[in-house]
Amino acid sequence: MNIYIDESIHENYGFMLLAYVFCQSDPQDELSKLLAEKDVAEFHLCQKMERNLAMQALRQEFVGYINSKCRWGVLILPSDNRFSLLPGLLELVRVMQEKGLERPAELFIDEGILDGRGLAEIKRYGVIKDAQICCSQAVHGIQLADLVAGLCGVRLREEISGKPKMLIYGEDCGYDPPIEAELGFELWAALRYSMHHAPDALSEEMPGMAMFPTKGYGFLASRNCSESLLDKADRVFGAVYLGCIH
Repeated sequence: MNIYIDESIHENYGFMLLAYVFCQSDPQDELSKLLAEKDVAEFHLCQKMERNLAMQALRQEFVGYINSKCRWGVLILPSDNRFSLLPGLLELVRVMQEKGLERPAELFIDEGILDGRGLAEIKRYGVIKDAQICCSQAVHGIQLADLVAGLCGVRLREEISGKPKMLIYGEDCGYDPPIEAELGFELWAALRYSMHHAPDALSEEMPGMAMFPTKGYGFLASRNCSESLLDKADRVFGAVYLGCIH
């Protein structure tokens, strides 16, 4: 199993998150093919998407890859923890051990998140076969984590601000009459099927039978988070709904 980690920092909103993507096999070759088909050297969610059909198509390809072959989760932290992320990463490794994720696992962390000393601490855990800091352009799996981090960061930011960007979806998207929906929610919701969640649903009746708890699985939060941040993050990530949205 390969595990990729990247970050998304939203200092103006007081939070950051680490996104982690679990891949059963090395995605390098398949992602290289997708990038080559779109003539793109590297995918970054922060790149301009509006009227950029190639990048929009590549984003959908990456979302499809994650949903079909990966699981993912997020660790929420206060933004002022950005220079002390080792405790959060060690918490992630602990969860990996407790949830029995496949071993041996190789961990790939984007540059700037951890230093060599922290990397040595992580390697001491038996669940990790190897851990390395790497460049996302060279190790394409980091780009999957970038996508998850970016979409989840926008979703939580909109929940905190209460000011989502709205889009109109009409006949070209299958809606007649047209509907108005939050951009951040729509993009994030495309990933919900692969969020790491508990095996049992919340209840035996709808809508609970289509909702699965994620705490301790795909949703982790630092003990340093404020009550307000924890509440907002829990609203967004505390359970995942796998039924139809529209």
